[in-house]
Amino acid sequence: MSALPSCTHILLDAALPDLREQWYRRSPYCTASEALYAGTPFAHLIEVSPLVARTAPDDPFLHWLMAERPSLNWGLLLESPATPDALAAHFRHWLTILDQQGNEVIFRFYDPDVLPYFLGAFDEREHQRWFGPLSAVHCRTDTGFTTWHRVELSREGVLTERLPPPPWWKLNARHQQALQPLYRRELIHDTRQRLLLEAGAWLMHLDGVGVEARIADAIDRLTALNGGALPSREEAARFCLLAVTSCSHPERRDDFQHDLARHGLTATLANWQAHAYGKLSDRLHHDPAWLPDGPQMAPVPREGTHP
Repeated sequence: MSALPSCTHILLDAALPDLREQWYRRSPYCTASEALYAGTPFAHLIEVSPLVARTAPDDPFLHWLMAERPSLNWGLLLESPATPDALAAHFRHWLTILDQQGNEVIFRFYDPDVLPYFLGAFDEREHQRWFGPLSAVHCRTDTGFTTWHRVELSREGVLTERLPPPPWWKLNARHQQALQPLYRRELIHDTRQRLLLEAGAWLMHLDGVGVEARIADAIDRLTALNGGALPSREEAARFCLLAVTSCSHPERRDDFQHDLARHGLTATLANWQAHAYGKLSDRLHHDPAWLPDGPQMAPVPREGTHP
C-alpha cells in the first residue's frame, strides 16, 4: 500500500458506489463536512455531491481506501489552513467552465485523472486562482500520489480579487492543446463503450487490452487525417466501426480518399457507414495482423445488429 501524504482535508467524490457509506462508517471526521453542491444549481443532486471535510494521514477511511479501492478515483487530498466550508465555497467557483465555443461544461476537477492536465495547462495566474486557500493538492496515481504546490506570483503583489460565480473561466487554444491527451483518452473510452454495444460480435476474439489498443491506433490515424485535431465522438465511432467490421485501414483505400477530398471527413464517414458490418465488396487494405479475423469476418456477408 502506498504511503499517504501529509494532508488536512479530503475532497471526496461521494457519488461513487458505497463510498459515502464507508466514509460515514470509518472516518472520525465524517460528522462535519460541506457538500460542494449546496447552494448551487446542482443542489437537487445533494445526495451525490462531492464532500469537503477534514482528514489526516491516520484517518482509517483513507487506509481503507488505499487497501480496498486502490485504483478508484475517489477524489483529492488537500493541504490548507482554511475550514471545510471556506474550501467548499472556493471550489464552487469551479464547478462549471466554458469551452472554446462558450458552452458551459461540468469541470470534474476532483477527478485525479483530470486535474493534473488542467494544472499543467494553467498559466501562473490561473494556477494561483485555482489553488486559492490551498497550499498543496495530492492526486492519486497508479504508483502513489503526485503532489502539486501552490506557486506564488512572481510579480509583486498578491492576487486578491474575488472569483465570480461559474461559469467564468474559459478554455482557450493553449488550454486545448495541453488538454489533448486527456480528451484523447476520454475519446478512446467512449468509442470503446459504443463499439462494444454496436459491434460486440466483431470484438469477441480480442481481449480488452487488444480492443483498446486498436481503437487508440484508429483514432490516432483519424486524427492525422483531421489535420492533427481530435475527431468528434461521432466521427471516431464511425471510423472505428468501419475498422473493426469491414476494413482495418479504410483511409488507405483510393475510393475513401476520393470521397474524403470531395466531401470532407464528416460527410465521408457518414456515407461510408453503409459499408460497415462486413458490407464492403472486398477486403482491400484490411490488415489481419492489426485486427485478426474471427468467425464474424468470414466471406459470407453478415448483417450487423445496427446497420
